[in-house]
Amino acid sequence: MQNNIVASALIACACLVCALAAPRVEATPGCFSPGRWAAPDARGAQKSRGDLALSAASKADFVLLGEAHDNSDHHLWQLQSLGMLLGSRNSLVIGMEMFPRRVQPALDRWVAGELTETELLEQSEWDRVWRFDPALYLPILRFARLNRVPVVAINVKRQLIADIAKHGLSAIEPNQREGIDDPEPASEDYRQMLKLAFEQHGERDDALFENFVEAQLLWDRAFARALSDARQTHPAALVVGVIGSGHLQYGYGVPHQLRSLGHDNVTVWLPISSSRSCDELAGIADAVFVVADTERAPRPRLGVFLHDDEDGAKVSEVIPGSVAETAGLASGDRILSAAGVQVRASEDVIAVVRRQSPGTWLPMTIARNGETINLVAKFPAAAPAPGH
Repeated sequence: MQNNIVASALIACACLVCALAAPRVEATPGCFSPGRWAAPDARGAQKSRGDLALSAASKADFVLLGEAHDNSDHHLWQLQSLGMLLGSRNSLVIGMEMFPRRVQPALDRWVAGELTETELLEQSEWDRVWRFDPALYLPILRFARLNRVPVVAINVKRQLIADIAKHGLSAIEPNQREGIDDPEPASEDYRQMLKLAFEQHGERDDALFENFVEAQLLWDRAFARALSDARQTHPAALVVGVIGSGHLQYGYGVPHQLRSLGHDNVTVWLPISSSRSCDELAGIADAVFVVADTERAPRPRLGVFLHDDEDGAKVSEVIPGSVAETAGLASGDRILSAAGVQVRASEDVIAVVRRQSPGTWLPMTIARNGETINLVAKFPAAAPAPGH
């Protein structure tokens, strides 16, 4: 059980890297305006607009678009950017972190117009693999099908990353690595960024940190290798990666691995908050698009890490102060049902929680030490809108 807890913690920690950025500081007045492009130079100063960013990208072999996975504005910007790039280059391939390699046939059928959206989500194992609201990504997938742009699955099995995080890369059998070769070592700056993410989850063990670095590097390498393969398959196309910003910023992750594969013509675009200062963004990307800070209704969160085994969905860890902790859930509990729905795997729990509204109660049945226990998870009410 301890190994499962550690693996879940480290995978959650790795996901932090996807959104990790420099610490937020008070923005310099007038530095970056929402709805504008900028290209931070070595000192963080703004020196170009979107037309210049597009001009530079028009000569690139790869354009990597970052995101915070749950930010809807980031995905709207990605869609906008894809339209700009298609108009400029005429031929695109889109590589998406959200899909593991094994579901590539479903993506091919989707682009060919052979699947409904429901069938695509089922056959791509969306609720098992990615778990973020599919409505965030469906516009990009519709864009790809409308324009018959190939979509490439660039991720690997979640279990591979978990196993490396637990045991280290050397413990993984070659036939379990999904064809991914050894990654290029991390720069010291990247290691420091990863260490910050690692410690944000309360971890301090040096050996586990080295495993965590190896897991992140193989993840970066997997994305880079898949994008490189897509470039070879479609040599006339611009290859666009849709990837968490933590894998891209400052050129540390995927761009570093692409360079080690012989690809130097790589452009990175990132969406950034209007509250970010110029100084902290120096060198973060080739171009950034500024997104206004907005108040968003928080998504319902149970506050647990889950893993699946032969018995179903089990709780690996409960987040302190969460709805789950208040309800009495504990590590090792197996969730039998939620809102009257039988739970066979973790995606069943995710689907039920996603349907919850603020202020509602979620009855759950769990198994613990041979006993069946009924619990109620109480989600907090939404904060009132300003002026109400």
